[in-house]
Amino acid sequence: MSLFKSNPFYELCMKPEAGEDLRQMAGVARRYGYSGVAVPVDTSGVEERLRRESENLPTGFLIARSVELVVKNASQLSGLLHRWWKRSDCLIFRGGSESLNRVGVENHQVDVLGSPGKINHVLAKIASENGVAIEFDLGAIIHRRGLKRSETLALYRNNLKLVRKYRAPFILTTNPRNLYDLRAPREMAALSMLFGMTREESVHGLSTVPKEILERHEKNFIAEGVRLV
Repeated sequence: MSLFKSNPFYELCMKPEAGEDLRQMAGVARRYGYSGVAVPVDTSGVEERLRRESENLPTGFLIARSVELVVKNASQLSGLLHRWWKRSDCLIFRGGSESLNRVGVENHQVDVLGSPGKINHVLAKIASENGVAIEFDLGAIIHRRGLKRSETLALYRNNLKLVRKYRAPFILTTNPRNLYDLRAPREMAALSMLFGMTREESVHGLSTVPKEILERHEKNFIAEGVRLV
């Protein structure tokens, strides 16, 4: 059986722009082959939209609640994790610098290290030990051109090499803000091949790891197909 027919797929970083129809984006994601998406509830009005639109969302399609954390130091992260851990299905920490990345991977309550930039051996090893998934944002490949795109591919090749060496978890996403940013799992696999990822690895990053993240958190639902804590 095809890898793309036998596995549930998840987009953990869907961020509908103001004016975007959440129901429509969810419907397109389902049509593309996803079993669910995660939407950041720290975005103004998203949680209320989830409750209001729950009856019109695709039946049997999971819409989970994510939280994206941006901090300047470790003490700030500790307080935010305490606040949001039980109220979310996926905690994404936005890194970027080596020091911020270190803060993120050292905390096992962080589910995903987002926007990490170039990681190193130390970060990959700690991420593996603590089960913190490294984000590969394929949206950057889609939207960038020329030198910027080449630099992104080189960065992802480096990160993939280290993720493989230390068996660190990872996810694939496009950080979609509208319908046109969404990509089907097969397209995601094709994009990830540009920096050396295998089909099996892409399925791991779109299915296995996201599923494990969602199952880590307490499971409560406000309506069929909508999970909120």
